[in-house]
Amino acid sequence: MTEEKRTIHIRGIGHAAQTPDTVVLSLTLTAQNREYSAAMKIGSQQVEMLREAIVEAGFLADDLKTINFDVRAVYENEETKDGNAKRYQKVFAGFECSHDLKLTFAFANDKLNAAVDTIAASLAQPKISIAFTIKNPDAFNDKILKSAARDAQRKAKILCAASGVKLGKLINVDYSWGEIKIQNEPVDALLAPPEKSSFNFQPDDIKASDTVDFLWEIE
Repeated sequence: MTEEKRTIHIRGIGHAAQTPDTVVLSLTLTAQNREYSAAMKIGSQQVEMLREAIVEAGFLADDLKTINFDVRAVYENEETKDGNAKRYQKVFAGFECSHDLKLTFAFANDKLNAAVDTIAASLAQPKISIAFTIKNPDAFNDKILKSAARDAQRKAKILCAASGVKLGKLINVDYSWGEIKIQNEPVDALLAPPEKSSFNFQPDDIKASDTVDFLWEIE
């Protein structure tokens, strides 16, 4: 009869922190009109004005990327009276064209200020939010996984030493490959500067963690 192998299961927790090197401007354009074709035309004109604005700020027109586009019918609640009672009914108000875009570039305060100022002056008048992230997410994720492996091995050695056994060969590694968030929460920007911006952005470090399960033999 074969003796069952003794094992130790350890969950390693990996951590990493890195200063953001990339900025993401998320831009939302909204156009509304009672006619479908007119709403679409206004939406298209807004995008063109926005592209012209980023080119003026020193970017390429193709740097502006579409991430979502939607056209929907819009209804409003209209109040009517039935005697002393108030009733509401939905009334067609027109079509709304919504276009979500993003502009991603290497973080530098002067470049970010120039982009915000130029977009603010554009007649497109988009809603804008600013977020900071990392250009090379794979390298960042690698740091987390290496940290998790070191953490698991350290824990395993401590527990084995305390239990009077030796850590044997690694039998199995189990990892879920979940997506790690590597972007700070976006901050809405007010696009109505009276003069040139001179914001000195100091983005917080991107911090993330993940877990990996390891199984070793013990001797």
